[in-house]
Amino acid sequence: MNIRATHPIAQFVFAACIALSAAQAGAQMGPPPPKSEVAKRIEAARASDIRTPEERARDARERAPAREAVMVPVFAPPPAPAPTPKPSAKAPAAPLPLTLSVQTSAGGAASCNNQPAGLLILVTSGGWPVTDLNQDHFTVMQHFDTPGNTFSNNIVSFRNAGSGAYLIQVRPNGGAVWRSGHLLGQLLVSSPDDRQGQAAFKLIIR
Repeated sequence: MNIRATHPIAQFVFAACIALSAAQAGAQMGPPPPKSEVAKRIEAARASDIRTPEERARDARERAPAREAVMVPVFAPPPAPAPTPKPSAKAPAAPLPLTLSVQTSAGGAASCNNQPAGLLILVTSGGWPVTDLNQDHFTVMQHFDTPGNTFSNNIVSFRNAGSGAYLIQVRPNGGAVWRSGHLLGQLLVSSPDDRQGQAAFKLIIR
């Protein structure tokens, strides 16, 4: 009868005897020879095969050369826009003065008669014609009086051409007659919006 195959205790004792014999034989043979470089690489490869993917990735990161730090340019934020100064309250603009240009013509006026003499007046403001004036806006004054009555404020005819041109006719006051000479006068004009202007003129009577 084969005891090794039938009894468990006998099987255990038989295995222990075989292991002890193998250990004694190994001790008699001495230490194993050193492993070659190829064998070490094979064992390392086998060991790596049993690692998890996470462990392999970690080992690869540890063996990878360190990367140099990349300097990311930092841009300063744009400066805040300067506050726009608020416009100060402007004082009301003064009305533009009236500009006068005067030409005189004796016409039928002559020494010793009482015919009217003419004045052509151009009235502008800032280069624009002033067309809304009437006779009440004009004042005529004679200076450096010659013998006889003056023609100051004696406007006998007034016409508005509608283009900024005005035609005025004057004659001596009180039915007096003209005296020959150079008669100097001053023309004053005011507009309905209280703009003012003045000009000097010379009327020659022969």
